[in-house]
Amino acid sequence: MNRGIDMYCLKYSYVLVPLSLLPSKGWSASFGEVSNSNLESSATICMSIGVRASISGFDNFELTTMDIDGTAGAIYRGSDSFHLESNAPVRVIIDGEPLSNGNDDIESLFSIDGSYSHFDTSAKGDHTGDHVFSAEAQLGRISSQLAGHYSSDVVLTVVPQIGDGGGCGEFSQSFASNEGWVTLAYEDLYPRVGDGDYNDMVVRYHVEENYNAQQQLETVTLQFDALARGAGYNHSLNLSLDGEIDASRNATTITPDAFVGDAQVRVSYENEGGSTRVTNTTNSDKDISIFNNTRSVLSGFANVYANEDWTTARYRTTVEVTLANPELNLYADRGADSLLWFRPFLTVMNTKQDIDLYEINQQDGMIDENGNPFGLLVPDTWEWPLERVSINEAYPYFGEYSRWLSGEEAVLSDRAATWYDYPASAGLVFNLDRK
Repeated sequence: MNRGIDMYCLKYSYVLVPLSLLPSKGWSASFGEVSNSNLESSATICMSIGVRASISGFDNFELTTMDIDGTAGAIYRGSDSFHLESNAPVRVIIDGEPLSNGNDDIESLFSIDGSYSHFDTSAKGDHTGDHVFSAEAQLGRISSQLAGHYSSDVVLTVVPQIGDGGGCGEFSQSFASNEGWVTLAYEDLYPRVGDGDYNDMVVRYHVEENYNAQQQLETVTLQFDALARGAGYNHSLNLSLDGEIDASRNATTITPDAFVGDAQVRVSYENEGGSTRVTNTTNSDKDISIFNNTRSVLSGFANVYANEDWTTARYRTTVEVTLANPELNLYADRGADSLLWFRPFLTVMNTKQDIDLYEINQQDGMIDENGNPFGLLVPDTWEWPLERVSINEAYPYFGEYSRWLSGEEAVLSDRAATWYDYPASAGLVFNLDRK
């Protein structure tokens, strides 16, 4: 199992020296007349030292088993230690594919000191220390994999931890009101809204953008948690970063790119227990699979009935984007709330139809004749209607909001603008206290 070693990340440094201004034209002073006073001038001097890190001692190793070699369910484990040194808080990202032998793969788990997908040093100060990289693979039935040699290449990538207000002006921003989490909710019978309960697929969604000292966008992290599923149809949830849905039958409108230039995109699928199932690296011009099968993340009807216990999703998805051209993506051009630069969409497998958020794609019939959108973006955590409860019954001000959305009403009242804050009755919506 080959491993990359001696990897580091160098962050560009800069020196900022604001000099005191010379007197403007038409202004003068006689220094001889201020003998009892002090003339003072000040300058702020700011300096950034580039972030540097190194990994050493990371070598090939072999997985072995304490079970019978090749038997059903046998678990193979192995580990290797490495030394990490950095002059700032850093994150070590694990990028690896399942162990494979030709076309045969074996599900594999990778971790650093027990942390899956990535490892963070302390958020304060520099770091030096030894760490353990571990790998584990489990066989299925005896006939599920061929005998032979399996291997995987794993790369450890070190990136800076970009914090809020760090150093000489680095900052990050999330969107919406509840720690940056918003809610996506879909009706899947496009081009009809159907029962209008907006719980066919409900997802908690978070976007965080990280800017450097020059207010240039460097990285974006998007997180998706499946909350509820009340649908007979099956779907996949996907994300477009280039503003185009690949090979869509109905959502053919091209929306603005999420950013300018190329980027490296890492997609991690984290199991309920915290282990990373798969990590993929892709390009920003390809649609990204968030949940490739909504039944696989929430089976059946989940979290849509009044008295049911909370069903935890089987996995969550994190998308990490590293921009190739931060200098082309300025904070001033994106605005303080650029959530709508990103285009999540639901693909209905049964009908081959794609469902966009109307706020992003106002073409392609993404609202019906009554102003009801097929995809909702609620800028907060939200208690969705129970199964077969119309959103108009559960949230009385939604009707005014949808009429305004369709242009039927010119003015939106304050309560209709925040319709999601005014459920008619707690008995009509799913109680999030059961989580």
